[in-house]
This record gives sequence, structure tokens and C-alpha cells, in this order.
Amino acid sequence: MNHYFVVVASPVSEHLEDPISGFFFENGAEGISEKLDFKQLDSQYNVETQSSDHKILNIYFSERPNENLLFKAASLFSEVHFEIEQQENKDWMHEWKKGFHSFALAPGVQVVPSWEKPQSNSDLKIFIDPGMAFGTGTHATTQIAAEALSTLSLQGLKVLDVGTGTAILAILCEMKGASLVHATEIEDIAREVAKENILLNSCKKTVILNHQIEEVSSPLFDVVIANIIDGVLINIQKDLSRCTSPAGYLILTGILEERETHFLNEFDLSLFTKVSRWQKDEWVGFLLQKVPS
Repeated sequence: MNHYFVVVASPVSEHLEDPISGFFFENGAEGISEKLDFKQLDSQYNVETQSSDHKILNIYFSERPNENLLFKAASLFSEVHFEIEQQENKDWMHEWKKGFHSFALAPGVQVVPSWEKPQSNSDLKIFIDPGMAFGTGTHATTQIAAEALSTLSLQGLKVLDVGTGTAILAILCEMKGASLVHATEIEDIAREVAKENILLNSCKKTVILNHQIEEVSSPLFDVVIANIIDGVLINIQKDLSRCTSPAGYLILTGILEERETHFLNEFDLSLFTKVSRWQKDEWVGFLLQKVPS
């Protein structure tokens, strides 16, 4: 079937949500979703659902519901408006892939979807299949981190990539000559995708860890990368510093420009020298070097 149908019910007061849901499920509905509003609670982007007495329900049918059903619903719930919409079925992964093409991640580095041929023969090529995990390399923070890495010679260095996602930065580090890359990732789906991308790029020196930076005990790393939101960077700053070797480099990004001052006030830079600052769109990143003890 090339399409499905959605009955949009609005506005739905809280006391009518269950009766309306029950009515439509009894009459062939295959699913119901609610449009939700959120607010950000803190710097780590934890969110809270906003309660409302004027909800919108989307009620799903594989076949067009009989018009009599809507008349009956309107008579039972007279204060609610019901409208039928027809939607086309799509292979959403296929649709997404059509818009994802090879691109330059950083100078001399090309990201290539696993289903596409490279455009250049001279660049380093990172083949990526993001699947359901975050991290295609198109986000500004990933590009900031990649550009920071492009200023360093990684030959023979040990690298830690904190929250690696699809492992795109970890793969780049190995391609640039790192002797060892440890990449932490606590999300199961992302970790599996990262492992698949490592195999796709024939990486032999990159290890995906299933624990957080707090559990990383050794070795000290010459380069530590943390492409994470600023609130988390602040929370794990002691471990980021602990894992960075004397004179080693720390790459931080995931900081919104509007929160840069707050971040710099909360992140202890006393053990580091600020080497460079990058900005892309509304995002900021830093390359820091640890002061030798």
C-alpha cells in the first residue's frame, strides 16, 4: 500500500484524551500519537514535557476510515474537530540517503557515504554508514573537531575520542597516523554502528569502548577529543584533564556561542593553554594544550 490515513483531532482536552483514544482503537485505529511541547531544563539539555489542555492527536489507519466514523466521533466529542489526511508511505532511510552525498569534512578529508563513489582521488576518504546513530560529519561541531585535528600531527600519538557516535573522528585519527585510538560510546546502537564503520574503513588501531570516560584508567592520551554538549563537558572536565598527557592536546566542542562565557567560567582552564578557537554557525570549539607539570 502506497499511503496511509491520519485522523487529526484538535483541540483535545485532557479528560477527553482517553475516551477519544479508546473510541478510535475500537473502530480500527492502528496507532495514536500526541504532539508534545518541551522546555529545556538545564545546560545538559534535559527536557520536560509541557502539559496542555489543548492537545493534538494523530490517529493512524492503514485504510481510509468511513465518513460515518467521523460523524459519530463529532457527535460524541462535539468540542473537538476531526479531519482526515492522506499520507504517502515512504522508505525514510532511502529518502534520507538521497540527500546525503560526499563532502569535505576538513581540508584534505572527504566523507563518503558507503553507498556512493568518492569524488576525489587525492583526499583521505572516510566511508560512513550512520544507520540510526548520530554523526554523519555534517554537523558544525564535528567539522570544528576535524579542523582542529587537521592542525596537529597525529603520527604515532595515542588518541581518546569521548562519545564517538559513528566513530567518524576516531577513524580520521587513525587515518592521520595515530598509533592507538580509544573511543568511548555508551549508546548501544551508536556503538554497533561505530564498530561497523571501523570495519568499513579497515581500521586496525581503533577500539570502541562501552563505558564512560570515568572508567578510562590508562593510558594517558596525547590527544583527547570531546564533541559533546557544554553542560556535559563541564561535568566531566576533571576526567578530560586526567586523561590528557602533559603537553597533550584537548579538543572541546559542542558549545553554543551564547553559552561560551558561561562555559569558560565553569570549565577550569588553569592546567591548559588556549591554542585556537573555532566557530561554525552558532557553535564554538577550542584546541587546548595541557601545561607540562
